Amino acid sequence: MTRQEAEEAFKKINEEYNRLEYPKYRHITLEDLQEKLNLLNGLKEYLGVDLSFRNLLNSLSQTISRLTVDRSWRNTSERGINKVIPYVVRKKGQNLDFPFQWVEEKSGQLCFINNGYWGARNYMVMDVIGYFLLLKEGRDLLPKESRPIFEDLESVKRREGELNPPSNLKSKYTVTFMDQDFRKFTASNLSSGEIYQLLRETSQVEFKLVFPVRLTDKKKGSEEHLYTMNFFSRLFELGYVDKEKRKDEIVTQREYTIVFNTLLGELFAHNLLTRNYDWVDTGFYKLPQSAQVFYRRLLLHNNFPSIPISLDNLSAKLNYLDQNETNLPKTVEESILEPLKDYGLISSYEKEEGLGGLKYVVHRRSLPLISAGSNTVEPGVCKTLTEGL
Repeated sequence: MTRQEAEEAFKKINEEYNRLEYPKYRHITLEDLQEKLNLLNGLKEYLGVDLSFRNLLNSLSQTISRLTVDRSWRNTSERGINKVIPYVVRKKGQNLDFPFQWVEEKSGQLCFINNGYWGARNYMVMDVIGYFLLLKEGRDLLPKESRPIFEDLESVKRREGELNPPSNLKSKYTVTFMDQDFRKFTASNLSSGEIYQLLRETSQVEFKLVFPVRLTDKKKGSEEHLYTMNFFSRLFELGYVDKEKRKDEIVTQREYTIVFNTLLGELFAHNLLTRNYDWVDTGFYKLPQSAQVFYRRLLLHNNFPSIPISLDNLSAKLNYLDQNETNLPKTVEESILEPLKDYGLISSYEKEEGLGGLKYVVHRRSLPLISAGSNTVEPGVCKTLTEGL
């Protein structure tokens, strides 16, 4: 093959790919993508230094990744976090004042976030370390029986008083894990530095919330009760040990210790230990962040077959700045609804005009229940999770 023939072959592949509608992964088969990628790999010796060639190679690889996500591993996802912590991220053209505040809908109480932002990857961290906690408590299995930390809201209030001002009170609710454990539970290839930074950022955010606590009453059974926090609280405290370094002193392996020794951390642990959780698979973390947050905040913790939500309400929950009547629906559909539909988490949606403006009605089929035994955790694979500290 000559360089001219290589350039002609590249031009043809590039034009075919560029003609695909957005999002491209929904308008091409995996087989066709792989064939084009193989052809491009054969052209590397001629065009490997060309920027447009490298960009197309990278784009094809990412599209293939979208079509081959691993859905075999599932994590528990605590309901309280998903229900009450909003999506607060840094956006271009927007200045957020901290503490960021909002009004909790049911109680009318003010809630606050301080000392950092909160996005899809922070929710993911809580999924993973929450599942680590359950596996430790159940000795590589989910606990078979409910193990509440709190008996009632009064016991929550007493504990909050013990923890404020912050002290050195120890908590028996801890987990220890390695970088490879975090990668397994997220199906990611994050570096040790990236994992540490993500854990650190998540641990530093402070909240003052109206938090739903799962409590058991002998007469009424198990129900959620709202507890209004009186003080700011983090979700956990983070410790780590550097285990391996390169010659240039870059850390390549860390061991982390998560301690749930804060009020919010113990409420989080309590809800998990009383089975107040749902399930998400690791492929879910590959969806657009706004799609992940929409699903967590509005769909994950209920089983309604159809859910109406106004565009204004949706925009507020996801902190959208662009209120243009044309741009906003397009953004919602392309970044949230279509990806969720493609992934099978909703079956369809429709737009309706009403007195309150535009709203979406999201439909979903009955999803099969995910059993506690969906994952296989082999003894020793995450050894640190089941060892006492």
